[in-house]
Amino acid sequence: MPLVPALAIVAVVLLAYAGVVGCGFVWDDDDYVTQNPVLRTWAGLWSIWFEPRSLPQYYPLVHTSFWLEWRLWGAHPLGYHVVNVLLHTGAALLFGRLLQRLAVPGAWAAALWFAAHPLHVESVAWVTERKNVLSLVVALLAAHRFWSWHEAGGGNERSPRRHLALAGLWFLLALASKTVTATLPAALLVVLWWRDGRIARRTAWPLGVALVGGALAAAATAWLEAVHVGAADASDLTLLDRLLVAGRAPWHYLGSVLWPFAHCFHYPRWQLEPGDWTQWLYVTATLAALLGAWALRQRVGRGPLATLLLFGGVLTPVLGWFDVYPFRFSFVADHFAYHASLPVFAAVAALTTRWARGRWPGGSRVVALTAAVGLAMLSCRLVPHYRDEPTLWQATLRCNPGSTLALTNLAGKALSANDLATAQALSEQALRSDPNHPESIANLGVLAHRRNDLAAAEAHYLRALRLRPKFATTLRNLGALRHQQGRSAEARQLVEQALALDPEYFDGRTLHVAVLHSLRDWRACLAAAEWLLAHRPDLLDVRLRAAEAALELADRDRAIAHAEQALRQVPGLEQARRVLEQARARR
Repeated sequence: MPLVPALAIVAVVLLAYAGVVGCGFVWDDDDYVTQNPVLRTWAGLWSIWFEPRSLPQYYPLVHTSFWLEWRLWGAHPLGYHVVNVLLHTGAALLFGRLLQRLAVPGAWAAALWFAAHPLHVESVAWVTERKNVLSLVVALLAAHRFWSWHEAGGGNERSPRRHLALAGLWFLLALASKTVTATLPAALLVVLWWRDGRIARRTAWPLGVALVGGALAAAATAWLEAVHVGAADASDLTLLDRLLVAGRAPWHYLGSVLWPFAHCFHYPRWQLEPGDWTQWLYVTATLAALLGAWALRQRVGRGPLATLLLFGGVLTPVLGWFDVYPFRFSFVADHFAYHASLPVFAAVAALTTRWARGRWPGGSRVVALTAAVGLAMLSCRLVPHYRDEPTLWQATLRCNPGSTLALTNLAGKALSANDLATAQALSEQALRSDPNHPESIANLGVLAHRRNDLAAAEAHYLRALRLRPKFATTLRNLGALRHQQGRSAEARQLVEQALALDPEYFDGRTLHVAVLHSLRDWRACLAAAEWLLAHRPDLLDVRLRAAEAALELADRDRAIAHAEQALRQVPGLEQARRVLEQARARR
């Protein structure tokens, strides 16, 4: 690997991402790291690999990395950010080396621009997007090993099979990081066709096998996304809607690479109108670009068509053909283009290098470095947005003032801080952007509940549930209201519906224990409490209810154990002492 380009990549990454030292955890980082129970125990490592529904998304290699890091730096965010930056740097170095092996002009310029571009800040500075940076590193390692096998003969007897075996292993690990890498075998087929003008059968067969395996992994992820993450409930797209998204989204991402000045954490969600002929212009332009590149392949070469196929192919999982949960908020996101941007950088670097060689000897290096520094400075300005969640949402509102996602999350933060006036104003602002936004309506219900206006709270909760029936938080909140009204049987039914949607919903499980306790269903109460305490042993109220339930069931040993644990948490706690005395008296 050339030393100077490698050092240049490290330098621009440092320039772009030095600000991560001040970054913390933001949206979804609680599910992935800070409140993820599987990271806390040794048994969690088994859950990570063999219990897919124990995770926000089944990417076991990603969560294994978090599991290991939790033992190194716990809930301190700096370590997670540094690892993301190191992985991004590694991806850029591997990308440059791969382009060099493929003899692509401007290989290291492409890697520099990839490393520095603000499109990728979302993937690098957001801890949750470990899945992007880790999966790309592993996928590029697989590509390198496959290319080593291909260069050594690709199926001939003299071709070392260890390269192919290692390529397969890296590919499996890539799938375990993010299943967008299922597109890798198809991408390698396109590269083979671009290089050689044909695809030899002996070289193609391993890629065919990998393509089938990747498709199965992608299907499993799509199923989990639908039934576990909730993507199926979040999508109301018709076939024509999906065609409109698939036609328009690639132009958004291409524009984001070529014009690096307008990046936003949450872009406005397009209003899809299949009856509006102007919206079909994007679809027409997409088809025209593909057909034009095919028609001109003899005249201008296979490069343009290969670039389009690689770019569109890697984007396929996020072009609307499959339901993904973020489509509830927007049809595009910067992190969706992390992998797909590679062929665009390669094409732009190749064109720039060829142009500069004939007009300005040595100019390609100047252009590459100047552009990389400029891109890194743009990235440097975006990184502080990830300092904390309120900062991220405020930054989002500056580029998308109608972002219901930002407004709702800020309202939630205000509710947590008991700033009811701010929460009310933010929720009403969100409803001006989207009058049928269920999360904001539910927030109004919480605000009314806090004011003890139970009638208004009930009306808001019921309206939110009509708009989004499978809404675990609102089912739980309505259950809490019913419990407060003394209608505990109804409360139990509502909370159990919420837990069926989200088994890891700890606030719902806490309420479930309280409702079962009030219903005097001691056996169910004890089982629910002990399940929750296995994941959250610090919950004192749950511990006390477990002790009382065990006492009512005449299970003195468990009653004593729970009461003693409660006393260790709060010495002298009267309720725990009473249970302990009664349990000992029954011996």
